[in-house]
Amino acid sequence: MTSPLISTPHRATNSPTRRIAHAVLVAAVRGRRDRGGDWGEAVLAEFAETTGNLEAIRWTWGGLRAAWHERRRRIHQLPRHVRITRRAVSVLIIAVVAGLAVNQWLLTVHTMPSGSMENTLLIGDRYLVDKVSFRITGLHRDDIVELTTPTSLRVKRVIGLPGDTISCAGGRVLVDGTPLDEPYLASDYPDETYTDCTTVTVPPNQLYLLGDHRIVSQDSRQSGPVNENAIVGRMLLKLP
Repeated sequence: MTSPLISTPHRATNSPTRRIAHAVLVAAVRGRRDRGGDWGEAVLAEFAETTGNLEAIRWTWGGLRAAWHERRRRIHQLPRHVRITRRAVSVLIIAVVAGLAVNQWLLTVHTMPSGSMENTLLIGDRYLVDKVSFRITGLHRDDIVELTTPTSLRVKRVIGLPGDTISCAGGRVLVDGTPLDEPYLASDYPDETYTDCTTVTVPPNQLYLLGDHRIVSQDSRQSGPVNENAIVGRMLLKLP
C-alpha cells in the first residue's frame, strides 16, 4: 500500500505548457512528414515520461537539438547540386520575406499622383518614403511628407511647426514675421509661386503644410494645420 506521505509523480499532461512543448517537438522532429528520424522519434516517444512543465521544456529543448543535428545529417547526404539549390531557395525566401517586411513597415516607393509639388516632384515621379524613423527623430521645416485624407494620399511640404505664426505678404510666406527662403519654388513662373494666406499660429501637435505648386495645391491655406498623426511617411529622396 502506498504511504499517504508519498505521492506519485504528477505529469500534468493536460497543462497548456506541456501541450505547446509537445506540439513544438512534433513539428521539429517530423515537419510535414509522417515520421522523423530515429533519434528524434525516440526523444518524442519518451516525452510522456517527463514530469512537470519544467522538465517538459528541457526535454523539448534537447529534442530540438536532436532534430537539428538529424536534419543537418540528412542535408549533407544529399547530392551537392541539391544542397546548393535548397540553400539558394532558402536565401531567396528569406530575402523576399525581409523585402516585404521592409516595404510594409519601414520603406516603400510611391508615385507622385498630382502636380501639387511641381517642380520638386512631377506627376509620375517615383520617390522613396520613410515610414518609421521620422516618428523617432520628428519632422522639420522643409520636410516633404505624405498624409492621409478621407479620399486620398497627399504629398506636401512642412512649412510651419507647432508654435510658428504663418502669414503672407507680397506673395511670400512669413514665419514669425520673417520671409521664408523657398528656393524649391519654380522661379520661372512667379505667378504660380505667389502665395496668399490667412495668418495662423500653428497649434501644438499640428503642422502647416503647403504644396510647392502654390496655384494648384490644396493645403493648409484652405483646410488649416494638419494633425501630426495624419502624417504617414516622409520622402527621403526622388528616384531616377
